[in-house]
Amino acid sequence: MKKAKVIFIILTIACLSFIWINSSFDGVESSGVSGGVMEIINNFIMSLGFKKEFSEHLIRKTAHFTEYAGLSFLITTDFKLFYSNIKNYWDKVLFSGLLVAVIDETIQLFPKGRSSSVVDVWIDFAGVFSAFVVTVLLYKFLEKKNIVKFKGA
Repeated sequence: MKKAKVIFIILTIACLSFIWINSSFDGVESSGVSGGVMEIINNFIMSLGFKKEFSEHLIRKTAHFTEYAGLSFLITTDFKLFYSNIKNYWDKVLFSGLLVAVIDETIQLFPKGRSSSVVDVWIDFAGVFSAFVVTVLLYKFLEKKNIVKFKGA
């Protein structure tokens, strides 16, 4: 269990670093990354026979949701490993996710060509909340089926 705690804390820090490093890119770098991802996704969609392409705006908003859903899974797992009972940590997970989103948007105020958006904070938090609910339900199912057992701290 101790090994799992260390691994998940490291993964959480790595995910958090990924989010905040991406926020520190200037507008040109950020747009280049989004454009590259958009091209890969659109090529894949077209190869499946679909004719509709995704916009950079949709890619960016989906990335916000997905990054924060991943972070929420990791934070929820971290707290689950330390405090087995959800009553001991649900508020900490949701507050942590919201705090990270607010800091993320604050970081984006400083690089040239970037801006901050309250809408992005809400999209980020939607990812946090959605993944929190799914992760809690997943762990409840796994525990009920005796597939995994969390002992807490």
